[in-house]
Amino acid sequence: MKLARITSPVLALAMIASASVLSVGAAAPAEAATTSYSFDQLVASIPAAPPLYVGYRGPTQFIPTATALKKDAKGCNLRQRMIISLAQVKPTVGARCKMTGGTWVTALGATQKTARGLNIAPIMSYKEAWGQGAYAWTPAQRLAWATNTSATPVKTRAKGVTQLQVTQKLYTFQELVDLTLLTSDASDESQALNEWIRYCNRDVGCLLRVASVWQYAETIGAFHLKPGVEACNGVVARLTNVAAWGLSLSPEEIADIKSRADRCESNTLYTVEDFAKQQGIIAAVQPAVVPESASAGSGAGGGLTLPFTGYAAPVTDPVRGSLFGLTAPVDWVSPQVPTGSLRLWDVGVSWKEIETSKGVYDWSKLSATVARASALGAGVLYVLGNTPAWANGGKGDSAPPSNLDDAADFLKAMCTKYGGAIGSYEVWNEGNISRYWSGTQEQLADLTEKANAAIKGCSPSASVVAASTGVRASGTFANQYTQYLTALKAKGWPVDAFSVHSYPLPNGTPKDRLDLVAQFKTMLAVNGAPADREILDTELNYGLASSSEGRVPLSDSTTAAYIAQSFIQSVQYGIDSTYWYLWSGSDYDLLGGQLNPGTPAAKQGWSTTYSWLVGSRMQRCGTAGAAGVVQVCQLTGADGRNYSLLWSTGAAAKVDASGLGPTLCRLDGSCAALTTPTSVDVTESPIRIGG
Repeated sequence: MKLARITSPVLALAMIASASVLSVGAAAPAEAATTSYSFDQLVASIPAAPPLYVGYRGPTQFIPTATALKKDAKGCNLRQRMIISLAQVKPTVGARCKMTGGTWVTALGATQKTARGLNIAPIMSYKEAWGQGAYAWTPAQRLAWATNTSATPVKTRAKGVTQLQVTQKLYTFQELVDLTLLTSDASDESQALNEWIRYCNRDVGCLLRVASVWQYAETIGAFHLKPGVEACNGVVARLTNVAAWGLSLSPEEIADIKSRADRCESNTLYTVEDFAKQQGIIAAVQPAVVPESASAGSGAGGGLTLPFTGYAAPVTDPVRGSLFGLTAPVDWVSPQVPTGSLRLWDVGVSWKEIETSKGVYDWSKLSATVARASALGAGVLYVLGNTPAWANGGKGDSAPPSNLDDAADFLKAMCTKYGGAIGSYEVWNEGNISRYWSGTQEQLADLTEKANAAIKGCSPSASVVAASTGVRASGTFANQYTQYLTALKAKGWPVDAFSVHSYPLPNGTPKDRLDLVAQFKTMLAVNGAPADREILDTELNYGLASSSEGRVPLSDSTTAAYIAQSFIQSVQYGIDSTYWYLWSGSDYDLLGGQLNPGTPAAKQGWSTTYSWLVGSRMQRCGTAGAAGVVQVCQLTGADGRNYSLLWSTGAAAKVDASGLGPTLCRLDGSCAALTTPTSVDVTESPIRIGG
């Protein structure tokens, strides 16, 4: 499978408060497509995804300075033209853009008959819009969002930005808290303000809007707000905007909105205009198989209703055996699970362990490893890493060689000796982490380019994989990996594949791993990586100890479940190969999930998943249940028969399996006929239902 763009945009609430504030956005075509939602439907339509701020440099990525300053024939700059566009009654515009007359309506419903003091602020900050998905847009699309001045009321049309607001004073968070305490009686005013404070939850941009509401009440000498009313209006404004522009919200914000949904329930239908479609916006990151969802209703067979009935046509290529990769030291017991590829890292064959001095090689362990891979019918992915002392003056394993050509010569010697027996080369292990690479990212890109030339000169069909990156090291991932990709781009992308290590934090699950995969693929999209390169997840396990937390041991059955879930998700999210770290002779004390001769459930779960997936093509995936806890993916097997894989990311649930097929198989390899009614129990351990 090739690089598939997956979705990981995000949003939060932030306001620019300064005098009065208008809403903005580009005028929409007259025949725009619209969709009507109830409040609950609107919330359900928004994807939940963590924010990704990689690549954000400032507001000029939405409105370039030259665009903002450019004046029209009457001397009006962009801000002034937008203010004119937002007027309910247009002002007379004279020389130097002097406005007289005109009427504007504020976000609080007040009418203002002068343009003096008006300002413009987006419904979310530019940074937050970027993090929710605008990172994937073109400059023209970001400008369209930032300048949308559609004047249709917010209850009936999604908008690019906020409406007019009146703001005489700016408050810090602490000042607002103090204000709340000073008015902490039982009045409606205090209740409303306290509701805002709780809702904003330390979001300063949100709190500035609180200041706007409060100051407006003081200005007119009355406070007509009911508790929660304005907060609900703000929520609707955000939701319609996000739905219209194809953005998303953080899982935390969606959960908070759902917990407060009762305040916003009404008979109002919110008509959302499809600005994303008009502007040609496509989410940067989409799963290879986009999930569908279903409500928590019950089907004819009892249990949760699945998001679809029957089966569909497959949309992916057949799954290859190389999806199932493994790290397996040759001096440990031979793997007892089927594998399509062995990754050679931490197995005694690093550069310093083979080339003991310049031009002097000890190939013995590598030859034994290659022979084992051949016996297993597996390919080999060799990882360049650990610089020999002779090559960098004894500066340590992570320091780059003094002469990058020494590394290229080493790879050329290896390629010449083993030929096609080593089919793939990964340029370095976790090049974004100083423990493994202490050179610059530009040096790493230079090394990648030299490695590519050396390997292709020897074996043109060999695959050159970019240095892997550890995603959970968020700071170095965001900074170092960006620099590496920028340098690779300048060199014309001299790689055939990209590599990630998607270990979640010690208490993470396969669901958490997907957030990291999404951020990795988003990073590629943001930096313009070619879409035709493969993606490898070259190290994966769960419960892995971190620098601040010890490992979280997993039971044998949970390890089996996580292995199965991970490989299924790799197919869904367009990961071509996933390498489990690792096959060991006995328990490995840094890992949560163990795979060794003493883990019968994990071994069987691996083998069963391999038999299910290899040769199959995926059709579609979806979720069921109020929180989407039940996952289901449908596939067409190598034999042409359709089947469904189901598992739960939370508590066990009953699912209506009507129409999925007559047979249920489990990870332990057992199968049995389904009885009627077809209500089945779904747990963390994937099951297969089909013909």
